[in-house]
Amino acid sequence: MRIMGTQVQIVADARAFEKLKDDWTALWSRADGQYHESHAFSWLSWQHLAKPQGGALRCILGYSKSKLVMVWPLVLYRRGLWTILKSLGPDSADYSSILIDPQEDAVGLTQLAIRAAMKDCNAAIIRLPYVHTDSKLFRFLSDAKSCTHAEPRRASVARLRDIDDWGSYCASLGTLSGKKPGALERRLSNKGALEARVIAPTDRQTIAELVDWTLEHKRKWAQHAAKQGAWLYSDGYRDFLISILTDQPAQPAALLYLILFDGKTLATTIVGKGQSSVKGLITGFDEAFSKFSPGHLVVEHMVKWAYDHNFNFDFGVGTEPFKAYWSRDNATKYASMEIPVNTWGRLALSGKRLLHANTRNSQFSWLRGGKAMSTRNGNAT
Repeated sequence: MRIMGTQVQIVADARAFEKLKDDWTALWSRADGQYHESHAFSWLSWQHLAKPQGGALRCILGYSKSKLVMVWPLVLYRRGLWTILKSLGPDSADYSSILIDPQEDAVGLTQLAIRAAMKDCNAAIIRLPYVHTDSKLFRFLSDAKSCTHAEPRRASVARLRDIDDWGSYCASLGTLSGKKPGALERRLSNKGALEARVIAPTDRQTIAELVDWTLEHKRKWAQHAAKQGAWLYSDGYRDFLISILTDQPAQPAALLYLILFDGKTLATTIVGKGQSSVKGLITGFDEAFSKFSPGHLVVEHMVKWAYDHNFNFDFGVGTEPFKAYWSRDNATKYASMEIPVNTWGRLALSGKRLLHANTRNSQFSWLRGGKAMSTRNGNAT
């Protein structure tokens, strides 16, 4: 369809989706794209996660004078009697957004994208994790009839590109768990030899081994902290991480940072790369060294790497003290959303709300953390 001079298309064919790479990447560069907005992120999510789970591509595109100016990658699932349209990506903690050319009409393009999702994707329900509460996408969707969204959650970002001097920045931070930046490394260095480095994206075997190590230790931590998610045990997510780290060796979409202690793996962290920011994805550490806070140490190293390479650092959603510390309390809010598209979808969600009305669990099992949902008028459901 063509509205206001912009042509909107919905790509449902995987080969056509793959061929968008060059135009998509050019748009991503113009729009200062985030990690989750890249073609590599969406393509590998499709290959390793959505397609094996029976999903159907529904990538909404906007063209102006034959130039790609908007991308919203979605996937349609059938779950029992319902069709559910979701963001294309892992069920971990990635954001939902529409990639839009900064020179175009963001309001109009967002409205066109939502209209296409509501009318042309054959969905009964739309589910979107972590939509920025200041975004036009959140604003327009929250106005939709029967829209519900989770209580907004904090996401911390360290504005490292605004910092002139690393030493002055560290001095401004104070202490984390009683330690200043550099103290953890000095303490561990007195016990043995420390080595830290980014693993080359061409070393697929080492990356695969370290991804397995990271997931294994993250699962142990999650069990202890009672913060488990199905994605942690997913073979598809494991394969996605390996591919996002290795499939584009010239311009990797993610990086794995490793710290060795006396030649043995002490801690790892994986970050996704945007145009001007990196986003923390997952961290693992050897529990035997917990008293030395190796998780904090590897994050400190990765933050310094981001500063050295002129990236901001997005710590993602969560209230962990280290996120507020390194970001100097610079935070934004994100909320997960669910919108019924038709009568069948409204019936399903109304029944779900009634079923869970007397429990503390969220009525949306796909949301992590069990956060209560709120309707547009602010009532808990």
